[in-house]
This record gives sequence, C-alpha cells and structure tokens, in this order.
Amino acid sequence: MKHKLRKDSMSNKQRLFSYLKPMRKLLVIALVFALIFVVSQIAQPFLLGKALDASKDADMHQEFYIYTFVALGLIILGSIFAYFFEVIIMNVSQKVIKNARDDIYQKINAISVKDFDQKTHGDLVLLEIRDMENFAAGLFAVFKTLIQGIFTIIVTIIMMVMVNWILALGVIILSPLSMIMAKIVSGFSHKHYKKQGELQADISSITLETLNNIDIVQSLNNEQEAIKDFDIANEKLKKEGRVAQFSASWVNPSTRLVNNTIYVLIGIAGVIMLSHESELAIIFATMSIGRLSSFLSYTNQYSKPFNEVSNVAAEYENAKASLRRINDFLNLDDDIDEGESIVDSIESIEFKDMSFSYNPNRPLIEHFNLKINKGQKVAIVGPTGAGKTTLINLLMRFYDPTSGEILINGQPYSEITKQSLRHNIGMVLQDTWIFSGTIMNNIRYFKQDASEQEVEEAAKKAHADVFINTLPDGYLTKVSNRSGLSEGQRQMIAIARVMLLNPELVILDEATSNIDTRSEKLITDAFDSIMKEKTSIVIAHRLSTIREADIILVLKDGAIVETGSHIELMNKQSFYHSLYSSQYK
Repeated sequence: MKHKLRKDSMSNKQRLFSYLKPMRKLLVIALVFALIFVVSQIAQPFLLGKALDASKDADMHQEFYIYTFVALGLIILGSIFAYFFEVIIMNVSQKVIKNARDDIYQKINAISVKDFDQKTHGDLVLLEIRDMENFAAGLFAVFKTLIQGIFTIIVTIIMMVMVNWILALGVIILSPLSMIMAKIVSGFSHKHYKKQGELQADISSITLETLNNIDIVQSLNNEQEAIKDFDIANEKLKKEGRVAQFSASWVNPSTRLVNNTIYVLIGIAGVIMLSHESELAIIFATMSIGRLSSFLSYTNQYSKPFNEVSNVAAEYENAKASLRRINDFLNLDDDIDEGESIVDSIESIEFKDMSFSYNPNRPLIEHFNLKINKGQKVAIVGPTGAGKTTLINLLMRFYDPTSGEILINGQPYSEITKQSLRHNIGMVLQDTWIFSGTIMNNIRYFKQDASEQEVEEAAKKAHADVFINTLPDGYLTKVSNRSGLSEGQRQMIAIARVMLLNPELVILDEATSNIDTRSEKLITDAFDSIMKEKTSIVIAHRLSTIREADIILVLKDGAIVETGSHIELMNKQSFYHSLYSSQYK
C-alpha cells in the first residue's frame, strides 16, 4: 500500500462526527426510543396530579382509576423503550471505538519511523487500551445523558407551561445558574485531567520498558532504582489524579445545591399561589394540590438532566482528554511516498553528495559519496555513532537525506515506491523480532504464500532446522519474543526469513552476533551461496567476519575515512588497522 501525505487533519469534533455519521440510522432510532421513554416518564406526574385531584371528589373515582392505570402502563412502556435505547447507544459506542481502534492501528503502520522515535511505545499502547476505554465509557455516558436530558428538558418545559406558566418561567430563568456553576468547576478540572493523561502515559512507558528489559534490570541489581523511578512517577500521578477527581467531584454537589434551592423557591411560590388561589387564579391560572404536586415533580424532572450531566463530568473529562490524544495521533502525517516507479531488481546503489542529521544543530553524515554495484559485498565498519546504522535507515527510506540524493539503478529513489524498494531488500538485524505464533508462520512472515517445503528449506540453509526438529511440535511449536527461544535461535529464525525471501539486496547488521562460531561459519557460507550475483551490505563490529568483503568502508564521524579490501586497509596501517588490532589485544 502506498501512503500519501495527509491533508485532512480533523478537529476533535470533526473526528467524532466522522465516526458517528455511519451510525446515523441507529442514532435516529435511539432518538425515537428516547423520546417515547421521556414522554412516558414526564406524563406520569401530570396523570398522578389529575388522579390526586380526582380522589378528592366522590363523583370522579372512575377518573382516578383511569389516570392511575394509565400512569402504571406508561411506567412499563417507558422501561421497555429505555432498555432498547441503552442497547442501541451501547452498540453505537462500541462500533465507534472499534473503528477508532482500527484507525489507530492502521496509523501505526502508516506513519514514518521518525515519528516513532518521538513517541514512547508505552504511550502508543495506552492509546489502544486506556484511552479507548475512557473514550468508550465517556461516549456511552454522555450520549445517554445528553439525549435523554435534551428531550427531558423540552418535554418538561411544555408540561410545566401547561400546568402553570408563571412558575415555569421562574424555573427557566433560574435553571442556567446550575449550568454556569458546572461550567466553572469542570473548566478547572479539565486541565488536571489532561495532565493526568500525560502522567498515565509516562507510567505505562516505565512499566513497558521494565517488562521488556527485566532480565537486564535484575542482572544489574537495579530493581530498587527501577521501583524508585516508578514510585516518583506514580506519586506525581496520584497527586494530579487526586486534584482532578476532587475538582470534578464538586460539579455534582454544586449543581444539586443550585437545583435544590430552585426547587424550594418554586415550592414556596406554589404554596403562596395555592393559599391565594381565588385572588390569583385570573392572573396565574388555576392552582390545586394536584397541580402543585405535578409541578414540583416537573421541577425535579427539569433539574435532573443537569444533575446527571454533573454525575458524568469525570467520564466526560476523561473521554475528552482521551479523544484529544487519539485525534492528535491520527492527525500525524502519513509516511511520504511520492514514488511511482517499480523496480524488479537492484543493479546499483549510489549515495551522491548526501548529507543527513537527526538534529539540524548536530550534523551526522555530510557529503557522503558511495556507489555499490550488483554482486558486491560491502562492509561498513567504524566506532559507535559513526553513522553505520543511519546509512541503512536512509537506504530503507525510514528517513530521507537532508541534502544530496540516493540513486537506485541511476534513478532517484524518491521516485520509486517504498513498497517496491523494500520488497527487494532483506534485513537481519542484531535485535531480532519474533511474534507470538508458530515457528512456521514466523519464518514465512516476509512471504505469506510460501509452502511448508520452502519454509523448511530456508530453515535448513539458516541451520535452524537442527533445533526446530528437537522441539515438541517442530515447525508448529508456538513461540513468542520473550519466551520459547534463545537469542541465537531467534537470530536463526530471522536469518531463515531472509533465506526464504531470497531478496536482491541483503543487509546484515551484526546478524550473527548471537550465534556460536561454528554456526556462524555455516550461515556465512549459506549467505555467500545465495548472494552470488546479488548485493550485500554488512555492518560489522567483529571485523573478522568481513575479511572477504569486496569493499570495506571505514566510517568516522559520518564520513568515509578509508576504503578498500581487508588486505589493502591492513597494509595502510591506519584507522582500520587500529580498529582490527584492538579486537585481538
């Protein structure tokens, strides 16, 4: 798949609406169910008020029973539609989260390697897990509260006006006070929830790094230091979380205080109107005990949505902060791939006056020139930080040169699709990677359509079949990156992958460092046999492994300081000679 630079960055609201748009039919059905539920709930106080007034008149006992049974029927009807409403909203929430999680994983595979260098792996894992859960919980809670709340407010206002318009006007005028109070408190808590999310990402990163390197931590007796670092980060999270939760917890009590005050004031006004019914009836309409009871119920119903919003304030703030983190990640530019050409083979590679640096203020490789022809075995050596691995990152187009260019078959490699370029390259790195699954599937990872016979043949060339056949289930044995195989065995699996792919260009970054000397010799011979008339680039720290290379490039501070065969460089008695000799002192 070819990725282009994204131009469609979205705001948080646009991102949310883009997920909700395909669900609009379900949302319309949910709205209808919610409206039926709310109407059935709001009608009950009116009917019960009528029943209360009817109970006082001996001639209206029949109406009393009618009103009572209708109210009971509405309770059952409302419960049924409330159930289906919540089921639909839950389904919508889960579908949105599923789509968002898919987008996050696709984005992980679409952005460039340099973007990963700027983010911790723990932060990315947190996006897929904790942020998605926060988003899901908040989406369900806010949807349920918001939809029901809007309908409750509208229908309640209509019913209050029908009962007594002047008291209804008083409720409407006073009710914004609770909204203002909630806005003030939630605004203060939002910044703390945002900081809490950042600290949770730090905690996740520390934990993930420790888990991935627990053997190193324990071998260096660094457990207490690791615990200390975690405790410091955890203490910061505790303090920030306490402030966030404390500030959010004030939303509900403050809005309830305002709403209860309004309820008492309306109740007092209603009692006054009831006691002066005959004098005020012409102005304020008839007031009875039943009407007052209904109106006070509506006052509670009207304030209920505001209280429920405050109840889900914490979920809302968490969801809002998580949505922002999700959207910020999805708004990252996809990996640039403007190439259109397809290459079937790599005849030559040329670095032409190329410069590159990770940091503009710290030059790494400057005015680098090199041409590699098909069939050559090129070794790159040099001290740590000389730019050896950086050259491989550039060749794979994980990064692009800051100036100059790289040519493949005489063509700028930016004009070649990355998929086509990388399809012709096989890499074996010092740090191997094994995913959870069978050995068979691990070997055929680069070539999914490979037959079992092809996989077994590749394993034989990599001399991995020796240990694979000793395993309980052979090639069907399940392994993972942290268990099941030794370092050397994982390295052999990685080498078998490249053997199976049989690429035009092989890049070996200290590929045999975890393998014993005998196996290393056998694997090197196997590589030599399949690499005839093909090209290989070897990054080596053990200089004894590259004595047969056609060209040895000696890098120092991002520049080629020496070039030649092993014998030629040793005869120069210069930098390479000192590097080689130092390994045998």
